[in-house]
Amino acid sequence: MTRREWLIRGFLTTTLGTAAAAMGGIFLEVWTAAGRFSAAHWTDLAPLGHFRAEGAVPFPSQRVAVVRRSGRLAALSLECTHLGCLVNALDQGFFCPCHGSEFGPLGELYSGPASAPLPWHPVLVRQGRLWVHMGKKLERPHWVTASGQEQEGN
Repeated sequence: MTRREWLIRGFLTTTLGTAAAAMGGIFLEVWTAAGRFSAAHWTDLAPLGHFRAEGAVPFPSQRVAVVRRSGRLAALSLECTHLGCLVNALDQGFFCPCHGSEFGPLGELYSGPASAPLPWHPVLVRQGRLWVHMGKKLERPHWVTASGQEQEGN
């Protein structure tokens, strides 16, 4: 084998190997994409007994807080409407540590740089547990009672 043949074969092998690796990476990305979007469905959050006190119970790993008011439950997103940072739940509302946006106890915007209130998620009660629809966001809370009865509005 001459030096020229060796260089050509090496170039072709390297080019084909790189192309195969890139195509494999793209194929793997598409194949596993459905798993990354699995949060776009109903998620079992916690038993109803977990929400006995009035106020907000944060679930940072799900990026949601359950708000209890007058025996009713609703789920509020913990993603800041400015850049999506995870907000902190405080006694008087929510605070974004990234840029200082402040939100009220029901997600209403108090100060920016965020320009919109925190969105809500649909909720339902099944077999004594609270379920949250993570892939859908609402402008107003969807309340359910601790017994599982749906209620409209605020």
